[in-house]
Amino acid sequence: MGIWKMSQLKAPPQTNDAGELREYIKYLSNQIAIMFKDLDFTLNGDINFQNVKAKSITADRMDVQELSAITANLGHIVAGLIESVQIFGSYIATRNGAFPRAEINNTGDLLAVYTDADNYLTIEPGITGEPTVTIRKSGAVSLILGPAFGLTGLLASTPIVLGTQNGNTNIVCGDSDDVIIPSWSQFKNTETGTSLQAELDSIRAELAGKADI
Repeated sequence: MGIWKMSQLKAPPQTNDAGELREYIKYLSNQIAIMFKDLDFTLNGDINFQNVKAKSITADRMDVQELSAITANLGHIVAGLIESVQIFGSYIATRNGAFPRAEINNTGDLLAVYTDADNYLTIEPGITGEPTVTIRKSGAVSLILGPAFGLTGLLASTPIVLGTQNGNTNIVCGDSDDVIIPSWSQFKNTETGTSLQAELDSIRAELAGKADI
């Protein structure tokens, strides 16, 4: 840096005028002071705005242990790779204000997948603070899946279809546990629309008729 500045020194004036010679000596003193500052920077590595030119520091010239050594607003970063870091208190999304998108929202402490602004799925703290999957349709809750009060709940505001396109649908519980329904009258055959209670009543009536004979 000092060599570059020395090459830019003005030649001394070819004159015997005392005023011009004093001005040149003043100029030369200033240049020497600048060269000493550059030398101090080279030896001690002290950087300040006075001895750094705009756009003079490039990435290959920097080597810091942590980004905290650089005090700055990183601004809009459009490219790069981040690995093995910890990020706290941030909003992360696959799109900026557009749909569909997935996001990690630090405001509501949730994960979300949006079809649009009114139709989306979230994983968020539930009633008892345990992770809960919530689906909203047209802005209203349509399904909740998650643990609460010692139970695992599946609650919906619309009909639920449980089945497979191929293979059986099995309901499994513990050896000493039960599959519980409100009543046999709510257990219906979709083909006939007849409830299990109606079928049992029909069988009971038929057996009673045969007994009378």
